[in-house]
Amino acid sequence: MANVPWVALGSFASALGSLYVLAQLRTHWEKPGAKWFVATIGTITVWSTGYGAALLVSEPSVRLALEALTWACLLWLGYVFVGFALGYTGRRGTLESPLFRGLAVVPGVLSVLALSNGRAGLLWTDTAVRTTWAGTVVGYTIQPLGYLAIFAAMLFVSFGTMLVFDTVLSYGPLYRREAIAVGLSPVPPGLAVLAWALGIGPAVNLTTLAFLPHLALDTYAFVRSDMFEFHPATRRAGERAAIDDIATPVAIVDVAGRIVNCNPAAEAMLGVEKRAVLTESLDDRIQGDRFRPGEDDDRFGVANGGRRREYKLGQTELTDGGGTRLGYTAVFQDITDEIRRERRLEVLNRFLRHNVRNESVVIQARAELLAETLDGETADHAETIERAVGRLVASGEKARTLSEAGTDEGGLEPVALRALVTDTVDSLSAAYDGTVTVEVPADLTVESQPALLGVVVENLVENALEHVSDARVTVRAAADGDDVALSVSDDGPGVPDHELDVLERGEETALSHGSGMGLWLVDWATTTLGTDLAFDTSDGTTVTVWLPVPDSTVPDASV
Repeated sequence: MANVPWVALGSFASALGSLYVLAQLRTHWEKPGAKWFVATIGTITVWSTGYGAALLVSEPSVRLALEALTWACLLWLGYVFVGFALGYTGRRGTLESPLFRGLAVVPGVLSVLALSNGRAGLLWTDTAVRTTWAGTVVGYTIQPLGYLAIFAAMLFVSFGTMLVFDTVLSYGPLYRREAIAVGLSPVPPGLAVLAWALGIGPAVNLTTLAFLPHLALDTYAFVRSDMFEFHPATRRAGERAAIDDIATPVAIVDVAGRIVNCNPAAEAMLGVEKRAVLTESLDDRIQGDRFRPGEDDDRFGVANGGRRREYKLGQTELTDGGGTRLGYTAVFQDITDEIRRERRLEVLNRFLRHNVRNESVVIQARAELLAETLDGETADHAETIERAVGRLVASGEKARTLSEAGTDEGGLEPVALRALVTDTVDSLSAAYDGTVTVEVPADLTVESQPALLGVVVENLVENALEHVSDARVTVRAAADGDDVALSVSDDGPGVPDHELDVLERGEETALSHGSGMGLWLVDWATTTLGTDLAFDTSDGTTVTVWLPVPDSTVPDASV
């Protein structure tokens, strides 16, 4: 071992180091770019082993053959490293493209020239084998094509390093140290190759020794960390899918409104193919409203093939790291069906408010007249008709209220709770039997929407009066932490479980439905207000709603 040159020992050490890295990568074999990375490390293994052995060989023919092998490893190293960079960073399309596969011709042809250089002499000439302090070395004059081959290999390595470094660095602080390691790892062998090719320093190729720091940095970046577990291919695929795979039309435009990219949904919306419209003005491709870069639009019409659809257009500014505006991401949210539903609801609402209500009032009035003029069983029939029509009118009013629930875009405001509750109770007391007691502090103020809060109180009180004979209803309000707990209690049998189940499911079915719309209105109104709603049916029914107060000070709950 004492007679083995230290350069050869260093070469064998690099070979062993590369074998260690390969062993650590066995669990990542199926990850994007892993096989190409194994090919890269494998090439380093062959190069280091072959060069270490070459320094110990004195037979000229064998020595020249091993020298040609190191050239072949140099020429292929850059290509397989670019393959790793493309796969690792999620550029599988480029990796499998005919262009990249065709580039394999470059190291392939140059390797054939290197292995047959003894006859061709295209890469180097004036070959001389001699023994030095570093072992058996080969001296020669590199020809222009040889320098071009070395330059091509270095170019491949630089390009691959740039891809990996830039992509990993885009993760931010997550892999910043690993990204620096990836960026620095090709520097030692790259400098060694340049020094050897330019004849700088000792007349021996020290690249295999420079693989030691290279492998150490790769081990730190890819083995010790989780860079093969959380690789950029996932992020790149996610970014692509975020646009391409969603059903919402998305177009990316520059500051002038020219199309830079668009997803398949946008192609279908515009009736175009992406390749045919890139760099064209998006406004020129839209039949309908004018597209103005950077301007949102709540009602944006697009006509395609004689059919017009309505969209809500939202645009997000795209900037670089320095804050320079680069363009906009335009998202077209299809609201055609929503607008059509609104129109149908408007027609239905008008029908309920006018046609059904007016006709019901006529029937109710005539039934009332008949009940006053008739006697006996026929009068009872007329009264039954009058009550049924009254319920129908009331249901129509509630349906109208339900359709309009939450349409008030006004914000919250202070509401004098006792005054609102008193006004609501007074209007109901005359229409129903039973008694309503109000226990709300006179100075208690909550923050709410008066119209929706009135809907809640009215329907809770009315529900108790309507379904409980001679009901005794109590409306209370008291401080509960930072909120006010408003409750409506009655002494009835309690709301049936099947009606509460309907509210919890949020839908009605043919076999399970509520007896009216009162509780629906309460549920919808409280949901719109963003408040909590709770039912207690252990002793009668107590429904509690929690309401915020205008400030953190809640007055004492005194009647």
